[in-house]
Amino acid sequence: MSHPKIPGVDLSKCKTLHRSKKERIYLTEDYKVIKICKNLDECRREYLILKYCENNKYFPKVYEYHTGYLIREYVSGMCLIDYIKKNSLDETLALTLVDLIENFKTLNFTRLDTGLSHIFISKSGAIKVIGLKNNYTRNEKYPKHMISGLKKLKVSKKFFKFLKTARPDIYKEWKE
Repeated sequence: MSHPKIPGVDLSKCKTLHRSKKERIYLTEDYKVIKICKNLDECRREYLILKYCENNKYFPKVYEYHTGYLIREYVSGMCLIDYIKKNSLDETLALTLVDLIENFKTLNFTRLDTGLSHIFISKSGAIKVIGLKNNYTRNEKYPKHMISGLKKLKVSKKFFKFLKTARPDIYKEWKE
């Protein structure tokens, strides 16, 4: 995968955060993320989603888009999978995940879902979501992928127990 020329940035001085056949993600010295994408359409879609969501607490700020790459805010913290393995799931986190999905609905996303690996939790407990290039192209009426991730971590029963008490409306809808 060839790198586009990024004005003012020497990628050799950046920390590699992620590398795959489809994308490379770097952290710059000034704590911004450069995401270089092989699929130009996916890159543009992700930029447009981040731009559209720029005043929402669950999304990182996006600074720039150029063909083949975008620059966004660095999301610090721990991936939700690692966080749950270490700390389990409490009611506050469970209800924050529900609020995240409800925000997807408010933003008119057609895919009301994301994988746990795309959710990060900060030391203060705030969550941010990354990698949302398909939330207007796929259709999911409930967070199937997220719930599947909770099941793999053996906390889905706990999740639904919290929902049943605090959000019976959503419990009924998602339990089906």
